[in-house]
Amino acid sequence: MFVGIETRNGTRQAALNTRALEIAAYQELMSNIDEINALSLQSESTAAVMSRIWPDESQDPDVFRANRALYILFRHGDLAFFMYERGAIDESRLLSALAILPIQTQVGRDFWAARNGSFTESYKEYVDRMIAELEERGDPN
Repeated sequence: MFVGIETRNGTRQAALNTRALEIAAYQELMSNIDEINALSLQSESTAAVMSRIWPDESQDPDVFRANRALYILFRHGDLAFFMYERGAIDESRLLSALAILPIQTQVGRDFWAARNGSFTESYKEYVDRMIAELEERGDPN
């Protein structure tokens, strides 16, 4: 009986370790993406160069920088949602982490509508539900 309990505990621990590794790997990837986006926020000349690299972005460095800032915010939400899906945080912590999303503004909603193809289907559905709830409440933005 003791061997059975230890085997079950070992299996649970292995699953937890795997989940922790997945989360850490995704955090590192998102951190790298954030660093790339942050480069254009820190330097106007870098933004000018980077805006020419990505053909779907505005050639105006200020608009490009604003889009990079929005990507950082939505990537933050994506990481929080990933952690929620993996059971690392509960929904109250997820909602707290998602409070930074600029979905209460038209600029944020327009950005999300135009650029949400960069995110997973489940995250898109969750954010879309959040936006729909704001609209149902008659949010003035």
